[in-house]
Amino acid sequence: MHPFKTTIRSATAGLFLAAAAALAHAQAAVVLTYSSWLPPTHWLNTNGMLPWIAEVEKATQGRVKIEMLPKTVGTPPTQFDVVRDGLADLSLIVTGYTPGRFELAEMGELPFLGEDPTVMSPAFDRVYRKHFTAANEFKGVDVMSIFTIAPGHIFTAKKQIKTLDDLKGMKLRSASATGTRALNLVGAVPILKSSTEAFEMLSSGAIDGSLMLQETVKSTNSLGLLRYGLLIPGGLFNSSLAVVVNSGKWKTISPADQRAIMSVSGEALAAKIGRAYAAADQSSIDSMKEAKYVLERADPALTAGLRKTLSPIEDEWIAKARKKGVADPAAALADFRAAVQAR
Repeated sequence: MHPFKTTIRSATAGLFLAAAAALAHAQAAVVLTYSSWLPPTHWLNTNGMLPWIAEVEKATQGRVKIEMLPKTVGTPPTQFDVVRDGLADLSLIVTGYTPGRFELAEMGELPFLGEDPTVMSPAFDRVYRKHFTAANEFKGVDVMSIFTIAPGHIFTAKKQIKTLDDLKGMKLRSASATGTRALNLVGAVPILKSSTEAFEMLSSGAIDGSLMLQETVKSTNSLGLLRYGLLIPGGLFNSSLAVVVNSGKWKTISPADQRAIMSVSGEALAAKIGRAYAAADQSSIDSMKEAKYVLERADPALTAGLRKTLSPIEDEWIAKARKKGVADPAAALADFRAAVQAR
């Protein structure tokens, strides 16, 4: 055969193989759909989820991609079911939006846990995986990361809270079972709603105020609806959130790529989210000061009164965790607190 023809055929074969390889690579890419109940421009997406999504694609060299859907599938409280049932592949869930469903995760909602989300968030992922994974309370999904965030406080529209008696009869929005229990214990009237519903209730005067993270005052556009903030040392409550992926979809990803994804998830993603919350809190604090908010930390007498009044919450959580099969929930809580205090 003529050498020139042989060269042409070899080059053609090489091009064909390269094209086939490229096609196979493209076909092998796994695309996960992300249902976000927050707007794409919300800081938790821009400073947390979207950078992580880019890291997932980079860590897998493009073999796994995550695409945000143009609209939320379902509602904020139904995101776990949306992912478990395969209506979307991935979402960020607030465990407290479905009280009693993720009782072990409620450890992250307890009062007086701490004030620094950059420490608390990754510590919670580590401690949760160590003590609670075997209970499998997220059956049907795989947990990419789970974290507690910045602590919550009490924000009101017409008066500052000075004493426990001031709270009696006040209608305050709550976002979790723990927050609701705390309000019941102090004699307030809890209204369990998501953060996206708080604005309407405050606008209409249906509630006197809200249990809120500091960042939420700004991110829910509530700056003009509130005026007073009572900041509780260690937080009156917190929230636990998780990034979850449909288990069936997760199994379609190769073990090597699963490991690559988890290298940028777990504690690493929790730490990223914690830093984002700390920055958002500070931004909101600055805005509240500009708006002439009255921000006061609870004095020692009020703090002591709250600690005493709310003490049943911890005991009740320990009892619930035991029923879930955790042998020593108090040890898990102590492990978390030690991790927070060590930093």
